[in-house]
Formats: sequence, C-alpha cells, structure tokens
Amino acid sequence: MKKSVVLLFGMCLIMTIKAQPWFNRVDSVPVRIGSTDVLFPWAGGLNYCQFSQIDLNQDGIKDLFVFDRTGFKVSTFINKGTSNAVDYVFAPQYRDKFPAFEEWVLLADYNCDGKEDIFAYTNGGMKVYRNDSDLGNGLKFTLITPLLLSHYHPNNYNLYVSSVDIPAISDIDGDGDLDIVTMSIMGTFMEYHQNKSKEIKGNCDTLAFELATTCWGNFAENSFDNKVNLNLSCKVKEYAPDQKPPHLLHSGSCQVCLDIDGDGDKEIVIGGISATNLTLVVNGGTPTSAKMTSQDAAYPPSSPVNMTIFPCAFYLDVDNDGLNDMLVSPNAANASENFTSVLLYKNTGSTNSVTFTFQKNSFLQDEMIDVGEGAYPVFFDYNGDGLKDLLVGNYKYYTSSTLQSKMALFKNTGTITKPSFELVTRDYANLGPLNIINMIPAFGDLDGDGDLDMIIGDSFGKLYYFTNTPVAGVASFALTTSSVKDNAGTIIDVGGYAAPQLIDVDRDSKLDIIIGSSSGKLAYYRNTGTVNSPVFTKISVAFGGVDVVRKSTYSITGYSVPYMYDAGGTYKLLIGSESGYLYYYNNIDGNLSGNFTLVDSSYQKVWEGSRIAPGGTDINNDGLVDLAIGNYAGGVSLLYGQTTNSVKNIGQQQIEFDLYPNPASDKLTIYLSLGKGMVTISIIDIFGREVKQFRSNESIFNADVSFLTGGLYICRLQFEDTNGRPVFGSKRFVIAH
Repeated sequence: MKKSVVLLFGMCLIMTIKAQPWFNRVDSVPVRIGSTDVLFPWAGGLNYCQFSQIDLNQDGIKDLFVFDRTGFKVSTFINKGTSNAVDYVFAPQYRDKFPAFEEWVLLADYNCDGKEDIFAYTNGGMKVYRNDSDLGNGLKFTLITPLLLSHYHPNNYNLYVSSVDIPAISDIDGDGDLDIVTMSIMGTFMEYHQNKSKEIKGNCDTLAFELATTCWGNFAENSFDNKVNLNLSCKVKEYAPDQKPPHLLHSGSCQVCLDIDGDGDKEIVIGGISATNLTLVVNGGTPTSAKMTSQDAAYPPSSPVNMTIFPCAFYLDVDNDGLNDMLVSPNAANASENFTSVLLYKNTGSTNSVTFTFQKNSFLQDEMIDVGEGAYPVFFDYNGDGLKDLLVGNYKYYTSSTLQSKMALFKNTGTITKPSFELVTRDYANLGPLNIINMIPAFGDLDGDGDLDMIIGDSFGKLYYFTNTPVAGVASFALTTSSVKDNAGTIIDVGGYAAPQLIDVDRDSKLDIIIGSSSGKLAYYRNTGTVNSPVFTKISVAFGGVDVVRKSTYSITGYSVPYMYDAGGTYKLLIGSESGYLYYYNNIDGNLSGNFTLVDSSYQKVWEGSRIAPGGTDINNDGLVDLAIGNYAGGVSLLYGQTTNSVKNIGQQQIEFDLYPNPASDKLTIYLSLGKGMVTISIIDIFGREVKQFRSNESIFNADVSFLTGGLYICRLQFEDTNGRPVFGSKRFVIAH
C-alpha cells in the first residue's frame, strides 16, 4: 500500500512538471559565418579575456580555460589534442565546476602534481584553490587560502595585487616551485615574491612567499608610456600592502614571464593601462639574480600588438606542437576592442628561441556568434519564407576603427523542424548610422497591415518606431519616430536601457508594450487605441512587482529584459538580469494590477554571463517555446523548450542503460553498455537539483540511494565521446522506503 501511495504521488509530480516551462541547452544547431559553419556558434561571445590551460576531463591533454572580465564569465573548451592544430570543442558542462571569480584568475600548478591550481583575485590580493581532481570525482577544487600572504620583513602581509593588475606566476629562480612577479604598490617597479617551499620543505606543497626585492631586474616602467627605464637601483622604501606610500603612481599593469632565449632566466612581457602596445624586457642576468638589459616596446617585432588600450599577454600551447604560443586580449572592460579582441601569435621558433608570428585577431571569437558588447536576440521572419530568422542587437562594436551599435541578421536556412542559421549582415536595415546606442529590438504589427513593424529601445530609455513596408515579401523598415510617445504626448522614457516587448498583455487583441530597464523593473503601457492606430497609456512603471536587482550583491541596477509568452493559454514571464540569472514569474493572467508570483530568481540555474537577454519562439515546430539568450560578452546561447525537466540534451547522442529495481529503496543498480569509459551518474530531484553524483567506469554500478526521501527522481548519465562532446541519458525512478 505504501509503495502504491508513493507511485501515485510520483505520477502527480510528473503531471505538475509537464505544466512547467523547461528548457535545455542546445549546441548542435549550425550557424554559418562567411563560407563555413562555425565550430561552436552558441558559446556565448568573448571580450576581455584571460587564458590558462587545465585538464578538464582527466584525459591527459591540456584543455582551455577562459575567464572574461565581462560578467566575470568562465568558458571551457576541450582540446582534442590534434598535433599542430588548434582543435577545441566547446564544453560548458565544466564551467560550474569552478568557484566564482572576480577581476582576474590564472591557473598554475603550485604543488607539482601536474594539475593546475587556481590563483584568483580577492579583495586585498589573491586566493588560492588546490586542484584535487581525479577520474573518480572529476573536477574538484579546495580553497587553500582565502588571502595569500608574503613575508614583507619583518611581518607577513597579504601579497597585494590590485583588481586591475594581472601578475606573473612562474618559476623565476628555477628551483621548481612557483614564484610571483607583480607591480609594486609604488607603481613603477616590479616586486619579486620568492616561493621558499623548496628551501623550507624540500617540495612544492607549501605556499611560503617572501618579498625578495621590490625592484626585480633593476628596471621600472616609464610613467608616461609603456617603455621601461633600465639599470636602476633598489634604493626605495619598501611598503607593506597596509601602508599607503606618498604619491602613489600605480594604476594598472599586467605581466607574463617566459624564457625567450633558452638561457634559464625569465624575460617579462608587460602591458599597461595607458598603453596600446606590449613591451618585452630582456633578462641578461641569471635565474637567481635578474638584471634587465634591453627592451622592445614594439613586441612582437614581426607584427607588434596595437590595441586601443591595455593589452595583456598569456603564454600557452594552443596548437599542440609542444611550443607555447601567445594570446593577447585587452584588460580594460568597456574601453577596448570587444569584437576582434583575442590575438593569436603562434610560436614559430623553438624552446630556446621563441618567435611569435601573428595568426589572427579573433581567436575562438570567429567560431561563435559574437556581436561585440551586449547581445539582444529576437526571432523574426524577415523574408516571409515561414522560418524564424535571428536578429541580434548590441551595445556596440568596439574595434580600433569603429564604435557603433548595430543589429546582426542571421537568416534561417534550415527547415521548419531543423533550423540552421547564416549571417547575412552585421548592420541589418542600415541602422548603424542612426547612432542608436544599445539596440534592443521588438517586432509586432502596430498599424494593422498584416506585417510586423519594429520598435528599438536605446540606452537612454527611449523607443524608436520603424514602419515595415515589405518589398517582394522582404521586410523593409523606415524610421517613423525616434521618440515614441504615450497618450498624453509625453515621450516614453523608462530611465535607461529600454528593453521593449510587444505583446497583447490584457488579451484584447491589441498589442501593448512592456519595457525592461536598467532599474530592474518592468513598465507597462496599454494600447488604448485601436489595432490600426495604437495609443499607449502608461499603466505602471513597476508592473507586476517585477524587480531583478540582485540586492544580495549590493547592486542598484538590474537591466531587466522581458520575454512574456503564452504556454497553453497561460502567460509566463522570463526576465533577463544584470546578474546573469533568469527570473521566472507566473500568476499573470487576471492579476495585471497585482504582483506576479516570483517562482525562481535563478531559473534552472541558467547563467550565460552578465546582463542576459532572452528572446523566444518555436523554431523547431514542436509546439514549445525555444529561447535564445544573449549576454554582455556579445554572444548568444540556444535553449530548446521541453515539456518536462528531463535531463535529455536535445540534439545529442543518448546513452542506453537500464536500472533496477524501480521503485528502489536503499540501492539502485545501473547497467551500462561496455566501452563508455568514465561515466558521471547524477541523481536529480523533481526540482531539477542535483542531490548526488557518482563516477564509474564499470558496466554495472551499485548506487547507494538510502539517503533519498520517498518520491520521484531522475538518474542522469553523462560521458564524453571521442570528440570530447557530452553524451547523455536519463531515466526516471521512484524511491519507496
């Protein structure tokens, strides 16, 4: 009888789940840019990046870790290991395995176990996590110190690195443990913090730093450009991080140390916040006694770096030839290149004679949808072929030659059930010359002529209205007004970063406007006119009580972007936010003057970077709403709608497996087909939360489920195929104690 009750309860839960809006990430929908399909179109864009290597999937090959200052976003890529080739696969499943970061993060192996550990910015310096990953547990990190200390003579203080700096973490003295070189608190000299782990312990396990010198290499940066002054002495007062020296000069610097000539000592490549170039400073000393003897302020000499501001270099092997290459990206968020902002220089020399040769200025970016800074996707059939195309507005393209907001058009070249997109233009409708800053588009028939017109919200909080007069069935827009007004003749102004949506909110067959804004709230303007001649009347500037300001982070802005849609006759509301989380509201119909119900402020744990913007439609003709989610790094992610919270990953190969008994009580036996390798087994509750994870490479695995309470669960399996792509499988089971 007890089991029957539990099973009935489980059936009721299944019915409840089917009534919910669920979405699943899809990376398999092709996108063509130029003449080829790009490798990872839905990876989400890149702007101001830092690069490190780490073995993500424990296969012995170093993969790629990318940290973007835009939204402090982590992106992970599996390296397929093809010799002499850049050959990565986007692997977002590893992103959530890392802690949260801010400002800067570098991965380096401090304890000599072959696994890269984490050095990351924290207030006052840096924190360190040890890499405890293995085949059984997958990626796992343990916080070793929340604030790394160094001996400043005579006391220990935090090893200070500012939020705008990036230090060099390298074995400077050649003794096998990692040292740190960073800009002095005085702002022109380089501090050398020597790791004494080898000297004290005879191994690398300890982080025991001391300030060896405040003028490593006897040089200092010039205060006016990115050149250096050589042959300087160390006759300067040493200041601890808790002391404020007079005439503080330092404002931002980044360093990477490397041995370019194979003589055992380390040179340094420096970028500065006021510089457009990189400077190589050559070490003519020894590993234990650096002395810089020459410089090259136009580095690399064959094709010098020339970015708008603050380029920083990263030294790692990205093409599997055994030689470290150089990646360069700006360290000045919102102030430098955001579209062609990752430069690749291949090392065409040798270990003992490093030579960097320029390859491209859009490493990884050219394999994904990237519209610069800010991405606001919406679906619209621009050519009348019955297929929904993808339009993506942006904040701005920022390159050395242009600074302009535009809207990209990706034509749907697929079928009604299998979409496929191709970039047609990055300046749809020639909107760029209008100088609309931060274009957020919305479409709807506002004049009752049967075609869809366009409204664009801008950074000042206002709306532009474009009338559509199709030519041979293809949309053609003309600006009607640059300041949409309400019924009183007042310009509609939501304060900043207007994010409109045209939808019949009150179901009277006339399109109304809801508008998100930088305030994090939602405004509602009801159409009190007619279908052919709309009149917008302000109903509320705090519609539904919506507020996506993340007060737990002391934010005062929210950058709400609404997407309201009808799910089986009931309105649902998804709101993108500055925090990067998706808010989900219901209880809308019949409650337009009340407060909607906030179901979840981090819906389905969707996080694609800061200031996400959802746009939706049914693009595969399955009767369910699908989502495109833009983010402030300029990229777009794609999620397919589904009727339950099944963990099936649409478009991916599925694992076939069996489980027994079902219902289960204390033990669940999982039968796998042979040859899968290491498989991750996750137990997920009805709310989509992972409550337990196992790892196994056996064909039969017994999972202890005695800790689970009675009810319905999902057993999810995941492994990687030979190309590093995730393969999934899932089955429901019931616990009946």
